[in-house]
Amino acid sequence: MRYRNKPALQDRLAAEYVLGTLRGRARLRFQAWMREDAQLRRAVTEWEQRLAPMAAGLKEVAPPRRVWQGIETRLGAPATARAIPAAAPAQPAAAAKAGGFWESVTFWRGWGLIATGCAAALIAALALQKPQVVEVPVEKLVESTGMQPSYIAILRNKAGKAVFVAYAGRKSDELWVKRIGLEAEPPDHRFELWGLYGKEGAAPRLLGMLPKDDKATIKLAGVADDSLRDFPALAITVEPAQGSGGSPTGPVVASGDCFKFW
Repeated sequence: MRYRNKPALQDRLAAEYVLGTLRGRARLRFQAWMREDAQLRRAVTEWEQRLAPMAAGLKEVAPPRRVWQGIETRLGAPATARAIPAAAPAQPAAAAKAGGFWESVTFWRGWGLIATGCAAALIAALALQKPQVVEVPVEKLVESTGMQPSYIAILRNKAGKAVFVAYAGRKSDELWVKRIGLEAEPPDHRFELWGLYGKEGAAPRLLGMLPKDDKATIKLAGVADDSLRDFPALAITVEPAQGSGGSPTGPVVASGDCFKFW
């Protein structure tokens, strides 16, 4: 891979390295590049300075079961499809009324109450990454003047475990995604990624079908500032192999807040 004279690529690799999503031979190769390239070392140092202090003293908070029930109803998943997991309780009768969930003030208040907890869970996940030790020759490093503007989301399953990471620079039209525990799709089905609006009555928007590779990119309709800025949360559903057709039909397997880092 040619990374020299490509600041955007260098910054993305540095971000993946610090987050811990750059693994295997790719990680070893990146470490070798850092020993020879001061600019890469500066990029890694800047990402460590941005993310590490945020995790101090925070504990992971798992969202309550009612949040998952609300997300499933919000995405319009049929009652039979929402049987995963089997132990999940049935939806309240009020949510089954046409349009009842979208008009529910209780749900939108609930989103506000759990926002802080979800933020703490994201930061705790970053804190669990093993610290990276990099041998840096004696030289003067350029101090970071600000965080690289980006969108970052960590999605969790119903057990509260982080299973999916998404990252995109504000001016990039590529969403970098990484499966970190997401189970394989059922036979003849695919996962689809959705953006959830923060306003009542707005239907989810399809962002794309997840690649089967553990790490890949999704081509957005436009730059992230246009494609992601209106979505405070993302979710993944199980859909037929040919796709949902633009409206979610299957159960929710993961969801999480989408944060703006700038």
